[in-house]
Amino acid sequence: MIVLEAFDKLQLGGILELPEESDPRALRNEFLQQRPGRFSWEARNLGSGRWTIRIERIDEQADAGTFLSHSTPFANARAATVRELAATATERSHRQGETIFDEGEMWPYLGFVRSGKVVLTLLSPDGKTHSLGERLAQDPLNETGTFDGGGATTRAEALTDCTLVLLPQEAVLHAARNDAELAIGFLTEASQARRRSIDTIADLAFAHVLQRVAKFLLSYAPATTGMARGLSGVENLSQAQIAAAAGTVRDMAARALLRLKNAGAVELDRGRVRALDRVHLEAFAHNVQAPPV
Repeated sequence: MIVLEAFDKLQLGGILELPEESDPRALRNEFLQQRPGRFSWEARNLGSGRWTIRIERIDEQADAGTFLSHSTPFANARAATVRELAATATERSHRQGETIFDEGEMWPYLGFVRSGKVVLTLLSPDGKTHSLGERLAQDPLNETGTFDGGGATTRAEALTDCTLVLLPQEAVLHAARNDAELAIGFLTEASQARRRSIDTIADLAFAHVLQRVAKFLLSYAPATTGMARGLSGVENLSQAQIAAAAGTVRDMAARALLRLKNAGAVELDRGRVRALDRVHLEAFAHNVQAPPV
């Protein structure tokens, strides 16, 4: 893969900057599988399908302060600010499937994913679960609760075994009051989160189930030609989890997966996705083919 080859030529601190015309989640998942812990990732959605991506080669054994400095909100913060916050940081590990915090819980931290994956979900009154997306390395957790003092807006669950860096809420607020660049960093992160939310709402409002399932699975499709084994984690996704990510029920997700299988877009093994064809999936995600399920 050309991008991975270019990344491997970088020295520590070297940076790749890439323009993209589609959601780069698949590229990020590819890096997570192929170069875990060795890169920082900043992807900005500029609107109208335009993205800019910044990938930096980092030390996978970095201390907490260095780790924080590679997270988007801290990119331009003063070095002293990062050091002070790193001194308050703790690390906590969670096993796959473990709840990190529940919707409405007064969780007293701003968290950052150091390794692994976290999924954010909402639970409806009738027990249905809807996924609001994944959080990967360097992504924050509980930003809203940290800054408005309320409970967590979602449930956070370890999608894989993961490690978090936790910053006490009061320490973060104190730092933001005293470092304007840090405050702007958090505003930038919040603006990107709002764009993600709008994209999710648009998909739910305008895209049919088949499109939404295909779009979600694209983030696990490697950048290769033809059918290829999916990126790490896709084989663990149940049909219920895919349904939650696509904002539908399990039966509808199962029908969509069968349609994708029959069209040669995915291969299934006992109902779980094992391999994907990126070109075919993109056609369904962009509604080039496929009437609604």
